[in-house]
Amino acid sequence: MPVKKVKEWIKVLAPKAFEEKEIGKLLVSEEKNSIGRRIIVNALELVNNPNKYYLNFFFRVFKIENGVAYTEFDGFECTRDYISRMVLHKVKRMDLVQDIPTKDGVKLRVKSLLVAQKGIGEKCKKLMKKKAAEMILDFVQNSTVRDFLSKIMNDELKSRIFQELRKIYPLRYFEIRKVEVLR
Repeated sequence: MPVKKVKEWIKVLAPKAFEEKEIGKLLVSEEKNSIGRRIIVNALELVNNPNKYYLNFFFRVFKIENGVAYTEFDGFECTRDYISRMVLHKVKRMDLVQDIPTKDGVKLRVKSLLVAQKGIGEKCKKLMKKKAAEMILDFVQNSTVRDFLSKIMNDELKSRIFQELRKIYPLRYFEIRKVEVLR
């Protein structure tokens, strides 16, 4: 008769950038099987900021010790309903995708979204995308992942880029809609 494996609950902690806050529990039969598992946490629960309800953070378990799973940042994305509220009728959507290494050597894929009025010309569109790409590249290359996350959470990067792009053409929204860690 086969022996039934006993499953146990282990605590999952967020990375140091989020003060190693407990973000949930995992039910595991063997600890080694849960290494590499991806955990999704809403920013509302993670940082207690109701203004960031639309962000979902991804963490990957990389180590388990004494019934505690330690995670590392694996990316974040905006919810689909938040994006669809920005991209309505009579607007022009522009997407930007960049692979950028951070100061601490982590390579990130940053996906941005620009929303402007429908009548925007090709010249303005190219200029806005180029300016946004330069600003994001400069910012990510000169910061660590921890700095990058803190600037995302307090909207410093978003507001700085938004103000610069408005000088070129009236912009409705600018958002970093998704960030992935490339391994």
